[in-house]
Amino acid sequence: MESHTVPPEPTVSIDAADIMGGIMADVPFANQSGYNAQVMGQYPNVSQIPEAGITGSTLPSGETVRLGKQADPTNSARQAVVFQVAPSDPNTSGSKRSEFRFPDNIEFGKTYWVAYKVFVNNWGPLSSGDTSIFGTQLHSGNSAAGYSPSIGVYSINAGQDMVIRVRGTGVTGTINYATRPMPFGRWADFVFKFRQSTGADGFVQAWIDGEQVVNHQGANGWQTTYKDYMKFGYYNWTSFSTPRKVMMRNAVLVSDPTGSKYTADALRAVVNQ
Repeated sequence: MESHTVPPEPTVSIDAADIMGGIMADVPFANQSGYNAQVMGQYPNVSQIPEAGITGSTLPSGETVRLGKQADPTNSARQAVVFQVAPSDPNTSGSKRSEFRFPDNIEFGKTYWVAYKVFVNNWGPLSSGDTSIFGTQLHSGNSAAGYSPSIGVYSINAGQDMVIRVRGTGVTGTINYATRPMPFGRWADFVFKFRQSTGADGFVQAWIDGEQVVNHQGANGWQTTYKDYMKFGYYNWTSFSTPRKVMMRNAVLVSDPTGSKYTADALRAVVNQ
């Protein structure tokens, strides 16, 4: 079993044995493990990322960082992980992305929680064809099959709104939930609880800033012989002309062995420490 870094002991009760991975903005990259980066055509393990970050050409903002850390824009005493892409950047796995990839450890029929805090820099009105995934996505471990994410948070409507999408075996097309304005210029916390299935026992639930916005009951996820995996960051497969930056404070993936061991409030408390 691949090792991973367990986030610092939360102020709420999450058993360490159930924590499958975590991203921690205030912990040096060199002291983290269990997941890798995907940016600028590079795929380093998190512990190999310089604390100064992975950089590219200078952007109009004067920044060069593509994946690294900056001061939390609302609290300069804390750090935030930066995911940034630019149109001139080299492709990574066929598109522009700045992401962290967790191991393939999501199984059909089991219950999981994912929680994180995200801050989106206001990118202004975009072209109608500009669509991206930010925050998180749940991806099939069978990458060769070309499946779209079974769960993902997407920018839509010229980048001004977001939507949570659910797909999978037994799902007709794509189901869109929780269309909301993009959370520009502020921290927003997201919590997901899900069980992938081809039948009625599957579900996807989601909360934004403590409000439940998704209660999908039934089939979801692509059933294959592979385990699936989570990603965190920013990914744009369309044609775009301006840089994009998304920041993250904390993220955690938790297994729920009973299906009811944890609550959305408990996961929200972990990422809001």
